[in-house]
Order: sequence, then C-alpha cells, then structure tokens
Amino acid sequence: MHTAADSVVPEAGSGAFNMAVDHALFESVQNGAVPALRFYRWQPACLSLGRNQPARSQQNEIESLNVDLVRRPTGGMAVLHDCELTYSVVLPVTTLGSPRNAYVSINGALLSGLAKLGVPAQPAEADTTRVTFRNGGSCFAGTAPGEVGVAGRKLVGSAQRYEHRTILQHGSILLDGDQSVADLLGGTRDSARGATALRRVLGRVPEWAELVDAFRSGFEEHLGIALAPASLAFNELARARELTHHYATNEWTWRV
Repeated sequence: MHTAADSVVPEAGSGAFNMAVDHALFESVQNGAVPALRFYRWQPACLSLGRNQPARSQQNEIESLNVDLVRRPTGGMAVLHDCELTYSVVLPVTTLGSPRNAYVSINGALLSGLAKLGVPAQPAEADTTRVTFRNGGSCFAGTAPGEVGVAGRKLVGSAQRYEHRTILQHGSILLDGDQSVADLLGGTRDSARGATALRRVLGRVPEWAELVDAFRSGFEEHLGIALAPASLAFNELARARELTHHYATNEWTWRV
C-alpha cells in the first residue's frame, strides 16, 4: 500500500478536487494499481452530501449556507469538512476481505492511530436506525456498530463504495468545532450533539504532521503493512482533473 504524497496534489483542496482524486484512485486500483492510503483536508470549508442523499428540495437553503458543496461518490449523510482530517483508503476486496471486514479493519487502524495521540477511542456498540440518520441529515446524527467514538460520542464518520471488486472508504476525523451546518439538512441544529472532537478529548488540536504520523503508524501496525510515499501517476492526475469538472456540476450535485 502506498500513501499519496505529491506536490501537485496539495493536502488541502476543494470539495470537487478531493472527491475527484479519491475517485481517480478508485478507478486506478480497479485497473490493477496498488492500494492507496491518503490523508487530506478541505479548503475552503465544504459540505459533502452522500451519493444518494436527497437534497434537491433544500437546494436554495443549502446554497445560502455560503460553504463549498460537493456530493461524494460514497453513501451516507452530510458532513461538514472544516476542522477535521479526512482519510481515504482504496484497495481490492482481496486485501482485507468483504466491505464489512475492510470496514472493521480500517476502523481498527484508526483506533490504533488515535491511541498514539492519547485518545481513548473505542468502537461503538450502538446501532442507530436509518431513520435517525435520515431525519438528522448528518453523518454525525447517529452511530453504526463499529464506528469510532470516545465515551459514547462519535469522533469519526466514514462512508464506503464497493464496485468492480474494489473498496473505497473515506471518512472525517473531527478535530474541532461541530457539524451544525450539516444538521440544518435535517431541519434541526442539534442532530449531531452526540459527536465529539479531538480538542474536547485532548484539550488541543495536534499539528497536521503529528496527526498524519500517528495515523500512518496506526495503519502500519494494525494491518501489518509498510507504507511507501508515492505520487499520483500521470494518468491518475489527468483523470482527477477531468473528474473535478464532474463533481463540480449541478447535474451531479443535485442528482437527488
């Protein structure tokens, strides 16, 4: 597995560009490339919608929020990407097993990384119904079994896509702030009150390099792998640039 590290792919990008890079890596692994692990953030702050999350009826309200907006290639509900670290894992199903098995293994790697930061995180046992997520409008409106949290509060929200025997899983690790903008999709301002962030747990937000080092080490130790920095291939970068236009279109954003 390699970690995507390239001067032409900044660690912080727009919503459309970030989703395009993940999508390009997804296609690349489907075509035989090695698995990839990526850490990134969003500039400017961005609200991401799940692939099939209904939002067209709230288009005017959402567009008035004055944040960047994108629809993800993965499922789930809305996430406000502001004070957070996003991870992305792309791998063939033969690497960690079924999507569910991969989900458990990746969450285990995240728990290992959080432990290195001194965070007493645990996998959630609570299983919130789909109605709770749908009514809340936010990924952080509830929890699913195995999701990463602290003292019963959700710290990491993840989403998956499985296609052509390849898994894309990415997720948001909250560093500070809340999900109040995402809450508005459900008509409330407190649907993510069960969420937490690293600042609340640690009393500080670790520097970016410390975060990346901890999670990189967590993946290596938990999965028994050695990560190697790598640049996007020329064709991957070209495809990402092409897909950026797709993810910026109204046709995709307001598909449902």
